[in-house]
Amino acid sequence: MDGRVTRRRSFALLAGAATLLFAGEAMAGGARKVPDLRQDPGGRSRSRAATLLVPLTVHLAATEERPVATIFRLQRAIERANQALDAYGIRVELRQLLRMPEGFGSITRRRDRRRIAQYAEPNGSVHVFMVDTLELRGGRRGDRSVRGLHWRYRGVLRRLRRHEYVIVSGDAPTTTLVHELGHFFGLSHSDSEENLMCSCRRGPRQIFTPKQGETIRRGAREFLRGA
Repeated sequence: MDGRVTRRRSFALLAGAATLLFAGEAMAGGARKVPDLRQDPGGRSRSRAATLLVPLTVHLAATEERPVATIFRLQRAIERANQALDAYGIRVELRQLLRMPEGFGSITRRRDRRRIAQYAEPNGSVHVFMVDTLELRGGRRGDRSVRGLHWRYRGVLRRLRRHEYVIVSGDAPTTTLVHELGHFFGLSHSDSEENLMCSCRRGPRQIFTPKQGETIRRGAREFLRGA
């Protein structure tokens, strides 16, 4: 099937889900959710048998005025992530698309990040939160806006153990999701502008190195094993 047709069909499904989502048919933590948008497992080719399929649970904290724009960003971010991960036998796939309650569009303080952890209950998927504003306040570097964040709970509260997630801001480039997934699966930052793990990445093409790819695959395998 033509790749452009596949992308259009995938986007149409996501846009349809957004219509349901913002019409009140799906709420985070509620009984009603959007349909499962994963591809039919029976349609996967034999060549994908060794591929690690990592499910995503995406939480949208977007306004009703622009759900389709948000969905378009999500679609492009997932495509960009798979473009980088395919070479290492990994693909991310949308499992659930959920709408966050009012008041979660701006994540600016430590308590905000801990507050949304309640929606990141370990469920075998990577939780991704798409928000309007993301800032880090306090600390040595002071207040600063960021495009993405990987958060893992490291405290002693039993109710938050194993809670881990990714946040992507509304103005983030398409590479932000895969950058944060790199952190999720064990990568640190790189100084190379052509590397996806560089905070200042730029240029026509950014990639993971083979060594980084090995680390990501190992991290993804461990994540799926413990799911």
